Parts: sequence; C-alpha cells; structure tokens
Amino acid sequence: MSASTPSSSVISWSVQERLRAYVRSQQLAEIVYQDPSGQVCLVHEVIRDLLSRAGHDFLVLGKGKVVGVEHVIMVDGQRLTKE
Repeated sequence: MSASTPSSSVISWSVQERLRAYVRSQQLAEIVYQDPSGQVCLVHEVIRDLLSRAGHDFLVLGKGKVVGVEHVIMVDGQRLTKE
C-alpha cells in the first residue's frame, strides 16, 4: 500500500450516513487507517464524531485521536476509500 493520498477528502453521502450510525450507536469499531508516515494502523475504538472542516472530513475516535477520512481504509471490514 502506498502512502499517496486520494484526491477527494470529502466522503460520499452514503458513507457519511454509515459513519453517523456508528456515532449514534457508540459501538466499538475496527478501524484500519494510514498514519502520516504511511504505516497501516488497526485500532478498536468508538467513533465519537464525524467533522467537516475546510473541505475535509475527519473522524474523532474514542480517545480523542482525529483521523482524516482520506486516511481511513476500512471500518469493520468495509472499505471506506477507493484504491
């Protein structure tokens, strides 16, 4: 997997709805994402919020970590970004 960033940092409406369902339910999710150095990370956390700021979407995870959606690969085994 490369460390390149997909062109769009705003997610589709259907993906937003799926993520908002996680926010509402406060259920634990398995989240796979790429950190700034390109390493693939896997965490099990609650998605506390979905933010949109300056044309970018972000997930706020249970421990306060903020991850840009362009770096999120999968949530509970469902691909979030396109390859």
